[in-house]
Parts: sequence; C-alpha cells; structure tokens
Amino acid sequence: MTGAPRRVAMIVLVLLLCAGSWGCALKRQPLPQSPTDEVRAQLKTVGLAAAGLDPQTQVNAPTSGKGMGAVKGAGYGLALGVTPGLAIAGGVAKGCHASGRLGAVVCGAALAFGLGVAAAGGTVGALGGSVYGAVTAEPASRVDAAETGLKSAVSQANIQAALRDHVLEAVRRRSALNFVTVDDQGPSAVGERIDYRALAGEGIDTILEVSVLRIALVGQGGINPPVSLFMAAGASLVRTADGVEIYAEKFEYRGPGALFLEWAAADAQMFRQEVDRGTRSLAEKIVRLLFPAEPPRESAPAEHSAEPPTAPAAPQPVAAATASSDPRSPTVEAAATESSQRARVDPQRLAVLGTWLGTLRPAEASRTYPASLRIFEESGQLRWELTRRREDRELAGSGDVSVAEATLTLTGTDVTYSLRRVGASLVGTGLGADNRAETLFLMRALGQ
Repeated sequence: MTGAPRRVAMIVLVLLLCAGSWGCALKRQPLPQSPTDEVRAQLKTVGLAAAGLDPQTQVNAPTSGKGMGAVKGAGYGLALGVTPGLAIAGGVAKGCHASGRLGAVVCGAALAFGLGVAAAGGTVGALGGSVYGAVTAEPASRVDAAETGLKSAVSQANIQAALRDHVLEAVRRRSALNFVTVDDQGPSAVGERIDYRALAGEGIDTILEVSVLRIALVGQGGINPPVSLFMAAGASLVRTADGVEIYAEKFEYRGPGALFLEWAAADAQMFRQEVDRGTRSLAEKIVRLLFPAEPPRESAPAEHSAEPPTAPAAPQPVAAATASSDPRSPTVEAAATESSQRARVDPQRLAVLGTWLGTLRPAEASRTYPASLRIFEESGQLRWELTRRREDRELAGSGDVSVAEATLTLTGTDVTYSLRRVGASLVGTGLGADNRAETLFLMRALGQ
C-alpha cells in the first residue's frame, strides 16, 4: 500500500503542475555552436533570406476563466491537503511489522487514521483551493479578448522580415563580408529546402536563412502566475553552388515576467514592444555567433628614432611627498567617502537608471505616440526627462523621481506619473502638462 498512495500523490502533482500547454518549465537547450573555420572560409557574399512560414504561436492564458480557476485551485488544494495523511499511511504501511491479532488491529487502526487525515485534509484543501482559484482567476470574457489581441499582435508583427532586417543591420556593423537581402526566397515550411543555385550566378555564394520558429508566453504552475515571452529562432547557411546546408543552429530568447492581462493591455502594447525586443536580441545572438567581430590589426612596430633617447626623469625623494599623499589628508578622506557612497548605491535606483523607449496613449485617443524616458542622477537626486510626440508637436517634461520597491513616481511642474517596473518594462498612467490622462508603455533600451 505504500507505493499506491505515493503514486497517486505524484500523479496529482504532475497533472497540476503541467496543466495547460504553457505550464511545464521549458527544457534547457544546449548552447548553440558557432560555425567551423572551414565553413567561415567559404563565406564571401552572403544573401539573407527571411522565412515565409508562420511561427508556432502559444499565447494562451494560464487559466481560462473563473470556473477553470476553481477547478485548478481545488486540485492544488487537494494535493496539499492529502499529503500529510498519505505520509502517515505510507509510514505505517512501511514500518508496521507487528504480529498477531493485536498487532494487526493496531496497524489497521493507524493506517485508517492516516487515510482519514488524508481524506479530511483533501476535502478542506479542495474547498479552500476552489474558492481561492475562483477569486484569483480572471473572467473568461477578459481572457478570451486578451488572447485574441495577443494573437493579432503576432500576426501583424511581420516577424520573419523583422528578424531578417535586424540581422542585416547588426551584421553590417560587425563583418567586412558582403551582405544582400534576398526577397521572397526563404522557406515557407520548417525543413523545406529551397533551390538557390540561380543566385550563384549573381555572385552570392551562401544564403543565410533566418526564421522565428516559436512565440509563446510561458511560466510556472499557478492560477494566475507571471508569464514571460519565449521566442525560438533558427539560422542556417546554405551553399548556393550545390544547395548543401553547411551550418544550422537554434537560438532562444526569454524575457521578464508580467501578468497575462498586463501583456494584453492597451492593444497589447507591452507585448508588441517585448516581441520587438526579443527579435532584436535573437538577431544579435545569431550575428555574434556566426560572424564574430574581426580582431583589430596589430600596429606596425615603431621605427627606431635617430635621436638619442630622452634621459629618464629624476626620481622624486620620498620626503618631498605632497600633503595629498598623506593618508590622513582631507582630500583622500573625501575620495574614500565618495567611493564608499558609490559602493552603497541603492539597487532599486540602479534598476531604473537609463533610457526607456516605448509609446504614450492619451486616455481619449485610440492611437499611440512614440515616447522616450531618460532617468539619471543629478547631485545625488534621481531625475527624469520625458519626450513624446503628439500631432506633430514634441512635448517634453522633467522633474524628480522617487522609487518605492517596483513603483516609480515622476513629479514635475503640473506633471505626475506613477509607473510600475515589470522586469525590463515600465507601465503606468499619469497627468501631462495639459492636464490630460496618459498611459505609458516603455521598455529599457537595448544594450543597457
């Protein structure tokens, strides 16, 4: 009987943790490998082809409605509630070796007690979990609308062309090879082989195929846990002379977490920005691995001068040291104090310093406008500068920043914004200088 309770408990837990297509943790893929020197030696003029396929898209909510939330909550509560009783019953079944009628009665009573505790605990846990799940889960109507908006955002992103363009932009900064775009030439299905031999006559010796294979929101188990964007991309090199694939590798991106409805808010603005950020990150990973920056050329050795070398300066006597070299001098103490203060910088302040790019949406408008927020230190005080463009007008504002855990408050002359930091995103609302409500969706600029 020991094995049965344990198997039941394990089955319940596994089913709960892996409920839904998004729930189980992603398998860690091996690190991508770079091309060999032999492969790199073949590259002269490279054509970039974007795939014509649609990426596998999984942007479903962790829990679809309050009814499902109640069911999942009951399951979690049941699993937690039965665990103590099953542990008691398993221990009794394993360790009870008494003989005779009295021993059998004692063992049976102890086993019945353990199973009774499991039944009672499971009942209470299931009831409590169902209530918690129903309260925590979002309504089905909001979830359905959010899923529709996220899927629409993926279809509108033109993700394959965007990845190709970002790769081209990045590789031209790093490599001396020739790169050209090859339109309408990429595969339209995973594994499809394209005949590129006609391009060999145009001087293109190799094709770099890049494609986004998967876009998903993933997270751990729970009723309404934070979920993060996961993207997988493929890159392959195909020799045009004979169509042989000489290199192929996969790359992954996983961003910061946020609640499901936060990703879908305001026409999925935060999700759209994160998809763009993930696409740029994948492009950088592909370029860095396939086309490492060429090492700088070593400078030629300096020619010998016909002039005799200059005599070395006479060493200064130790006794002639200035007052600033005295470890007790005010100058040294001030420098040490400043260094110590820098070492004790609040990590919450460090997490918000830098440039944040995104969009601004007025409350009464349906469209969004580009916005740029810079947070910096000035005389020990956090400051902000916000620039946004609306109807051919560029508006700017500035003021002080206060940070309390994950909440930023931006205050200025007739301006107040309250923003929440979610990983590499800032999301919030406020009143602009014209006393109109505005919503901001910002992402930390790449490279910061």
